[in-house]
Amino acid sequence: MAQKTSTGAQKKGQKYQNTTAFRHNKASKKTKDILALPVQGLCARCFEIVEWRKKFRKYKSLTAPKKCVTCSQKTVKEAYHIMCTPCATSKGVCAKCSEGKDIVDGYRYFSFFT
Repeated sequence: MAQKTSTGAQKKGQKYQNTTAFRHNKASKKTKDILALPVQGLCARCFEIVEWRKKFRKYKSLTAPKKCVTCSQKTVKEAYHIMCTPCATSKGVCAKCSEGKDIVDGYRYFSFFT
């Protein structure tokens, strides 16, 4: 379907159109492993973001440990976290956004994602 621009000229439509919508493989072993991973040490907003990624299959797990921003050691093993668990708990901050918000226990706070 052609669209009109602000000058009145028509633009071309999409070059390729999907004939069927994408469906993920529910029986995949990788999907089951990702959904089983615990999400801990995050504030409510960051927890929702990570759970959304898991729900819509956008979550990518780490292949190698990352460097913690506070202790500068390769101890961050959870995806999307910037602090290791000991540093985040000692400072009382979120391990993803490093803000001093209330840290939620993932399993009791948002059970509707599972």
